[in-house]
Order: sequence, then C-alpha cells, then structure tokens
Amino acid sequence: MSQEPWTDEDEYGLAGPHTSAEWRYGCKDRVVLGGKGLPMGIAVAHLTFCVFWGIQAPGWAIIFFGYSLLPVWIIGAAVGSLLGLALRRVRNQWAHVAAFFAGGLLMCVPFGGLSGAGPLLFSSSIALAAGIGRLAAWKLVRINDAP
Repeated sequence: MSQEPWTDEDEYGLAGPHTSAEWRYGCKDRVVLGGKGLPMGIAVAHLTFCVFWGIQAPGWAIIFFGYSLLPVWIIGAAVGSLLGLALRRVRNQWAHVAAFFAGGLLMCVPFGGLSGAGPLLFSSSIALAAGIGRLAAWKLVRINDAP
C-alpha cells in the first residue's frame, strides 16, 4: 500500500485487467460489475432521474425523491443485475451503456411508455438515468483480458 491515499487500486476497486489465475468467474466472462458497482450505479441513476423531474417541477423534487426511492432501488437492482449477467461476455463497455439505456426505454413500453409526449418523456428520462448510472459504474467493473 502506498502512502498516497488515492493511488492504491486494490483498496479503491478501480477497474483493471485480471489474470486467469485470479479470475473467479466463468472463463468467457469479460466484464463483471464489482460489489460497489451496482449500488453506486443505482444511486447515480436515481439522482439523475430525480434531477430530470426536479427540473420539470421544482416544488415536488423532494417528495418525488422520497416516493421513488424504494421502487427505483428494487427495480434497479433487479434489472441492473439481470442486464449485468446477460452482458458479462461483452467486452465493450459502451455496449453496456447502450443496453442499459435501451433496457430502461423498453421497460416502459408495456405501460404505454412510447405512446404520448408525457409518457415518452417519462420513459426517456428512465432510459437516460439508467445509461448514466451504468456509465458511472464504468471504473468499478472487473475486467478479464485473459484469452
């Protein structure tokens, strides 16, 4: 451990290539969210989503934050972990960000999310928040570069 507090990559979980000897996941898994990645991505997505809706109605921002807290964390954990499992073999992290954006957009389709201006704004804000949440977890993933 170095004397500089922000230079120790093992302690702060920065993404870096692992050798096949220390990789505990499947041999074809290339990108795996770390233990801190999913909660941090959900937190950033929730804050992003609340900022979008706080701009629309500033007086309701705190109330909206409180009422959306539990649903965002439950749905975000379920969808984020399932998408993370499905995308483990994809090495390109931009594809992960695009998949989280598309997943957030498609999640609203059964509820009329693409039907009008209001629902379209709601579903696109969910999609953008999910993409930004995955983008925020970019450095907290574990990467396997072994052949």
